[in-house]
Amino acid sequence: MQFERVNEHGLLFTWKGSNLSLKPMLLMAHQDVVPVNPHTWNQWTYPPFSGHLDEQGWIWGRGTTDMKGTLVAILAATERALSEDFKPERLVVGFDEEIGGERGANELAKVIHKRYGTDGISLIVDEGFTGVDVEYDTSFARLGVAEKGCLTVTIDVSTPGGHSSRPPRHTGVGVMSRLLVEMENNPNMPQLKEGNPLLSYLECAAEYGNMEDNLKKMVREEKCWPALAEQMGDDRILQTFLKTTQAVDIVNGGIKYNALPEYVTSMTNYRIDFFETTQDTFSRLEKILRPIADEYNMTFIPYGEDSDVHQNVIRLDTFGIVLEPAPLTPAIGPAWDLMGGTIRSLFPNAIVVPSAMTAFTDTQHFWDVSKNIYRFVPASLQMILNYHMVDERIHIDAHISTIKFYHRLIWNSAGWASP
Repeated sequence: MQFERVNEHGLLFTWKGSNLSLKPMLLMAHQDVVPVNPHTWNQWTYPPFSGHLDEQGWIWGRGTTDMKGTLVAILAATERALSEDFKPERLVVGFDEEIGGERGANELAKVIHKRYGTDGISLIVDEGFTGVDVEYDTSFARLGVAEKGCLTVTIDVSTPGGHSSRPPRHTGVGVMSRLLVEMENNPNMPQLKEGNPLLSYLECAAEYGNMEDNLKKMVREEKCWPALAEQMGDDRILQTFLKTTQAVDIVNGGIKYNALPEYVTSMTNYRIDFFETTQDTFSRLEKILRPIADEYNMTFIPYGEDSDVHQNVIRLDTFGIVLEPAPLTPAIGPAWDLMGGTIRSLFPNAIVVPSAMTAFTDTQHFWDVSKNIYRFVPASLQMILNYHMVDERIHIDAHISTIKFYHRLIWNSAGWASP
């Protein structure tokens, strides 16, 4: 097995196969984790970087769920296959996002693309938010075939300063508050469309699960989809599959209690619906916010435009990554069959169904090297708790099932009838 460092911290392992005419398989995991807020350190049951294994089988610590568990599982599965003298038929490639993967996955993607070319990878497996759990009295393995886009919009409000004893009717903070309230009062509306991964899952659940008759009818009748989307849109988790979500995360403004704020800023994060674009969000924001600028006699500067006006201005811009939704992976074909067969060998009662990743992953850098990109947790999500939160932990049973999944996937790649 060949080992390479890419851009210092990217780790690339290449296990040469016996048939170099076959496209390689790529297994991915990132090494980094989100930080722990110092103010929450004392809220943890066990220290967040202790990796404590308790008597009930829980492994506690930052990164256990996202995604050191998967990283270690891929390495453990590979070591096991090596010890069994497994000889891969096709090349198996594996490597090292919370910061967008620019220095890690992005650099590795350049190497992969140069080495194997456009659509040169047979399938890619990376992290997901969906796993194997029981719903509608049936076990479903939800395999991510889609991924939402990401956009963070900044709003800057610039107004003349002055002494707080002589305030205008609306200060910069007041104007910003009105803008944000207008945004939250006009959220995107949930929609169910043909091809939506949640709809595909519900159609399978209606066929194989114990679904209530009225819900089953709504799933199967296209004319009922708007009502069904509205109903499910009230659920905090389900709504993420049905629309572009909006989260006002950061607001800053003012420097002293008796000084009028001259510059007020906000950041709002959007996770772009599978069938929309980032431009759709900008167009919608302009439609909502420009009338407020007109009402307050302020200049409105949309994203992508410039102006020499610097006072009484509302300006839209972006911060960080601007990412369109990922191409949909087909839920048919040899790659789907390999993934489904491997899952069923580990979870024999599970129905394998399409699902989606509602955050974004390092696979964003690999859209051009494979049409078959899957995001998946090969375990019950009841045993993987508190992503990015206090008391993040994974049960040892989930960790073991993850090792088993990657071990079987490696073995099942031998003789797999795919280019």
